[in-house]
Amino acid sequence: MTIRGFLIVCGAVFVVTATIAAQGATVRDRVYAEEQATRGKGTYDAKCASCHDGGTMGPELWGEPFLASWENKALAEFFTRIKMTMPEDAPGSLSPKEVLDVIAYVLKTNGFPAGDNAMDSADPLTAIKFVKK
Repeated sequence: MTIRGFLIVCGAVFVVTATIAAQGATVRDRVYAEEQATRGKGTYDAKCASCHDGGTMGPELWGEPFLASWENKALAEFFTRIKMTMPEDAPGSLSPKEVLDVIAYVLKTNGFPAGDNAMDSADPLTAIKFVKK
């Protein structure tokens, strides 16, 4: 294959990949791992449940009202909201890994399927959208 042919093939692969990315991933696309959700449950129970369970101080993080409020928003927005404002008594105290784990737990609790790979960075979350089930 010539260099020109190689560049044409690479260009075609890029266009196809960009088209798929433009269609966008959603929380249905197995974006977290089961073990990550398990870790997230521990963090949620320790640092989130006292306010969010039952919606006593903060909204519940599952169910139709929650999903409707986040529908079509990037998962990165959810990450930023948690990272910058939670827990209410110590905003910004959760590590990025803890936030990603809590997000995995929230996704699992809302019935979205787990995959093989854990979320390991907030960067890819800009391309992943919340959707209703």
